Amino acid sequence: MQIKIYSSVKPELVPVIIEEAHKRGLRVSGHVPAGMTAEQFVRDGADEIQHMNFVFLNFWPDVKETRTPARFTEPGKRAAGLDLNSPQVNQFIALLKEHHTVIDPTMTIWEATYLDRPGNVSEEDAYMFDRLPLQVQRGAKLAGEALPTPDAATDKLYRDSYANFVHMVKKLYDSGITIVAGTDLGKGYSLHRELEIYNAAGIPAPEVLRMATLTGAQVMKRDTELGSITPGKLADLILVSGDPTANLSDIRKIDVVIKGGAVMYPDELYPAMGIRAAK
Repeated sequence: MQIKIYSSVKPELVPVIIEEAHKRGLRVSGHVPAGMTAEQFVRDGADEIQHMNFVFLNFWPDVKETRTPARFTEPGKRAAGLDLNSPQVNQFIALLKEHHTVIDPTMTIWEATYLDRPGNVSEEDAYMFDRLPLQVQRGAKLAGEALPTPDAATDKLYRDSYANFVHMVKKLYDSGITIVAGTDLGKGYSLHRELEIYNAAGIPAPEVLRMATLTGAQVMKRDTELGSITPGKLADLILVSGDPTANLSDIRKIDVVIKGGAVMYPDELYPAMGIRAAK
């Protein structure tokens, strides 16, 4: 169990919330509240930071009002220019490691924010696009999560900043920081895209799969019952056609889902939602 703090929480309440939560055996995760830096959030005892933008915003304390779109636009403008090997970045990552802080980068939403363009199919939807209902296909081309790109220079800047987000994922992994796989998007297959981004960043596929399964269970202290295929644990798993330890995208080729004692076959369920079954 955990409490999630949002940007609108007053900074002076953060240590109080964290202390009370920890007394009750609860974790504390979330956004970095407006007026705080990620370093302050960690030093106050936060167990987890969600969303990569807040990791980057730590290095620009002048961006104080993060209850506005500035929490999206400022990293988009500035992240490309941040040297990930700089002393300030290395010192912050050392702090994360010292405090055993977990990072949930939610890279799929940042890919949508900085790379999606109206009229194009997003990377998130590309694998499923031809199988989706027509009205969903139309929506998938709206780039509803994307920031406006008024000119070519802005377009390039956002792309370069996103690339540095991806590099930061790998740096965190290489530095021994615990990463869990969230998306901040509502489609089930958004998680598949999240994992592909980690793999593209240079994290080996078996380690990416671990992040999405056992690591998440360990972080939530449920690894005695979930997170791996082990005698005595709950059968909470999928069967796929392929080997995602060799080709991570095979995680998309789901034949069977077992959840809560129920066995489900996607090819039987998809037609009820107007989705064509996989060929």
